[in-house]
Amino acid sequence: MKKIPEVGRPAADMPSRRAVLRRGAAAIGAAALTLRYPSALAAADTTIRVGWVAALSGPGSQFGAAVNFVKDQLDKVFRGGLTVGGKPYSVEVIVRDSQSSINVASRVAIELMTRDRVDMIVATDALAAIGGGEMAVMNRVPMISTLFPSDALVALRGGANAYARNNTAWTFNFMFDTGDICDTYLGMWKPLRAKLNDQVGTFYVDQPAARGFADPQHGFPAYLAKAGYKTVEGGLFKVETDDFSSQVAKFQAAQAQTVTGFMFPNHFAAFWRKAAQSGYKPQVVTVAGAFLFPGGVDALGDRGDGMSTEIWWTPKLPFASSLTGQSAQALASAWEQSQGAQWTPALGYTHAAWEVAVHALRASGDPRDRESVRSALAHTRIDTVVGRVDFAGSGQPGIAKTVLVGGQWRRARTGKYRYDLAVTYAPPSSSFKVEDELKLLSQLA
Repeated sequence: MKKIPEVGRPAADMPSRRAVLRRGAAAIGAAALTLRYPSALAAADTTIRVGWVAALSGPGSQFGAAVNFVKDQLDKVFRGGLTVGGKPYSVEVIVRDSQSSINVASRVAIELMTRDRVDMIVATDALAAIGGGEMAVMNRVPMISTLFPSDALVALRGGANAYARNNTAWTFNFMFDTGDICDTYLGMWKPLRAKLNDQVGTFYVDQPAARGFADPQHGFPAYLAKAGYKTVEGGLFKVETDDFSSQVAKFQAAQAQTVTGFMFPNHFAAFWRKAAQSGYKPQVVTVAGAFLFPGGVDALGDRGDGMSTEIWWTPKLPFASSLTGQSAQALASAWEQSQGAQWTPALGYTHAAWEVAVHALRASGDPRDRESVRSALAHTRIDTVVGRVDFAGSGQPGIAKTVLVGGQWRRARTGKYRYDLAVTYAPPSSSFKVEDELKLLSQLA
């Protein structure tokens, strides 16, 4: 199988035009791929079929950056099939590209259920669990999803009761909540509060997860108001937007020293260029989405120093994979060696999604019985490379919370990559260790 596009490549190692075209063709080829792992001992009718929905293209493609690498890991996990309860099974994994679109994600998820008749869906693009989630209930197909705030998913599915389905949820999302991100941002800013005014500029891409952040009652505006900040609203903008003149003008006029929101890397890069042209220099920039990935900061060149974000996963976590036994650091090192790119938080969660999937298949006793697999997921409590995933004791059927902290990208003093991500905030109960406090951008200039 050809490689899908790489992300997070340092500026000193930019790919050639031919390489870009080659990887682009690979991504298209990966959009409709079936991986087969036959078992020599399995009967003809004992094949486990798993659909895999991921963002291989589109503005959110960095969330799908780890698919090819994890696929190579699955080649080893499923080599010779999978044995469950002493019985051998062949395995098929059917990969589909969501194109970073909720409509496409829902459509391919539904096709996997109704046309391909899969036994389970792994949605590392959880947009598939929004529109496709209701069909999963109707078709009784268990679905694992991640890389999407759990509260936003539950709200989009009609609320906790609708999602839970009388304690028989068919979709299982593991992630933190929007409120966890808001608390992380406020905690990260706290040491700098006395040095800044209370004006915070906010703007958000018009996309499901971002609308959760922008919600005036439950999202970031409510958290900011409660903490005594004054919001300078830049509003929602369309995914295709590349002109942020109005947001820069509003923030500059209000003297907003802090900027936050949710967007993809290309959006912030365009905003940051316009800010430079206008002479707008905020002191703190903490943005969800754009700075999760090294590539999003690398794209800013020397002006990426000091960008801050929530941290979903890092090699510094004290966790290990239940599939391969690799520590978080070992997994990241293997990624960097094979991909020639800096680690990405999508790696930890993409890998962990398959940890949960394989655990449920094995624990089900009968992986072809969808109710048995659903029940196994509902009772799952497993330690993964992103930490514990606990559906059994979560209190909300089909939802498991994961750890979250905050950090700041700093110019690297040594090593092959331009920036390192330093942990600058963690709640007392966190497994992360704080390395430094958040710095003003003027302190890093």
